[in-house]
Amino acid sequence: LSQSMVAFTFDDPETREIPFLTWQEKNDSILNTLKRNNIKSTLFVCGHRVDDEAGNELVLSWDGDGHQIANHSYYHKYYHSGKFRYEDFKADFLKNDSLIKSYKNYARLFRFPYLKEGNTIVKRDSARALFDEMNYKEGYVAIDASDWYVNQLLNDTLKSNTETDISIYKKIYLDHILERAEFYDSIATLLTGRKVKQVLLLHHNLTSALFLEDLILTFKNKNWQIVSSEEAWTDPVYSEYPDILPAGESIIWAMAKQTGKYDDILRYPGEDSEYEEVKFREIINASHK
Repeated sequence: LSQSMVAFTFDDPETREIPFLTWQEKNDSILNTLKRNNIKSTLFVCGHRVDDEAGNELVLSWDGDGHQIANHSYYHKYYHSGKFRYEDFKADFLKNDSLIKSYKNYARLFRFPYLKEGNTIVKRDSARALFDEMNYKEGYVAIDASDWYVNQLLNDTLKSNTETDISIYKKIYLDHILERAEFYDSIATLLTGRKVKQVLLLHHNLTSALFLEDLILTFKNKNWQIVSSEEAWTDPVYSEYPDILPAGESIIWAMAKQTGKYDDILRYPGEDSEYEEVKFREIINASHK
């Protein structure tokens, strides 16, 4: 088989202050790393986080660098909640679409918050019908991971001690993402008999600002080919609508679930902090000894 392939996407850009860096420094670090490595990605914008002057400045910086600007809802609601009906989802989706459609690299791609795509047939299929009507595709994730959780641990540590040695967090982050990448890539190959262009989910956060360069290097050292997200979306897996309920998770997870053959290795949800917490804390504690 040919080389494994990965594309980078970033969710939830925001201008909230974080320890260590201003939002501009965080944003510049991610963008400069992508530029240096000649990587084009997709930014999945959740409207309420960027619906002001600073937020527009942030999104414009990505748009100006040629990255796709895509829809990640306005309020980041949990679609599987009984209180959040399809009608609410549609209004939220349209509100965010109107916020982002004036950017020149606007892409009609929607990524569900929490990767939850509907817990009833009506919710799932109504959303899919809306995408078809609006000429949208799903901005699926193939490689799902818990970068947000490593980020949370790192932020908590830096809040209490800015002198923390962050190298252990870098190692946890790189090992974790590569492990999840290899897991989803191997299932994708079993499902399709070929190498799928894997779309990786990352966030617009401190771990991306600090460790993205190392992550790119790690993939290259493991002989992965990095492709643009725009190229990755052309892979046929991203046009699938798996027939599962609850709908969602990684598209690779969902396709595997649909076959009924992989239940021994598919956990639900596909990724969560609860799977990593003990392992990560053990590594961190051992590093303090």
